[in-house]
Amino acid sequence: MLNDKDLRRAHLITRGNVDGLVCAALFLRHDPLCRVSFVTSPSAASSVLSKDSFSREVYVADLSPDECLLSHCEGRNVTIVDHHPLRCPTDDRAMMIIDEGRSAASVLAEYLGSEDAFAPLIAIADSVEYMETPLMEEMWDEHSSRRMVKEAKILDFSWRANIKDDVFRYRAALRLSQGVWPSEVPIIWRRFLTVQNERRWPRAVSLVKDRMRRIGDIGVLELNGRDSLLGFGTRALVHVAQRQDLGYAALIHRREGHSSISLRGLRTDGLDLGAFTDDFTRRHGISGGGHPNSAGARIPLSSSYRLIKELLALSNP
Repeated sequence: MLNDKDLRRAHLITRGNVDGLVCAALFLRHDPLCRVSFVTSPSAASSVLSKDSFSREVYVADLSPDECLLSHCEGRNVTIVDHHPLRCPTDDRAMMIIDEGRSAASVLAEYLGSEDAFAPLIAIADSVEYMETPLMEEMWDEHSSRRMVKEAKILDFSWRANIKDDVFRYRAALRLSQGVWPSEVPIIWRRFLTVQNERRWPRAVSLVKDRMRRIGDIGVLELNGRDSLLGFGTRALVHVAQRQDLGYAALIHRREGHSSISLRGLRTDGLDLGAFTDDFTRRHGISGGGHPNSAGARIPLSSSYRLIKELLALSNP
């Protein structure tokens, strides 16, 4: 990992999922010498940002700005590029480029002025983020839905082979910055084959089927300590919950001192989960927010059941 005294001009902080990987690829194309940090949440981004006093330019992509993150932007050249609904007041501590309805990679691509060769990769990010954009439809028509779905699966499965491996993420993004398909990158292809050959996806789905509880219209799965869904987490839970015609999926991962919550809405007319988690964590939690159909939160262990109870009450008035 890079140390805190890395003196490169630009620093990109983004997520380690498909959207974040594509963001990293686009930025490495823009600045091949940039520093890249992969994080899991706005609070983790705040921690990375607080330790970097050397980068002249900092870009934060696919991470919803909150007060903690903005507090570390003051007096610095920070640009936040995101696609989550903005739930904090805009101010002059950072330049904010927020555009809902497409992936963060798509927003970043427009800001940077990316080349046409990256259109399929951006469309993959849109599809994995469940954003049916005009670009996605165009790429599906041009390259066939079969190829686009396959390439999205290759990239999405590859990073799940070892979700803590940021060295892989960086190397994968660096190769993708050359404007190639995920299947054309050997390290991505090898990781994808590992996940495929070990049958991690069907095993994860089987684990969810065995352990998910149905509470009203919510599929709830609780994980503790070293419990694992083989890298698939919420994706496997959503797969099972959808097939049981549930309206919501809630993954509760109990960690030391707090619970990490992932919520997904499975119907178009459901509750705005981003607004719900933002409100709930202001009253009972640590941090939270997200999209109308996808949100996450960090809350005290004692608040987990309260969250499920309030979600159930609001979704069934």
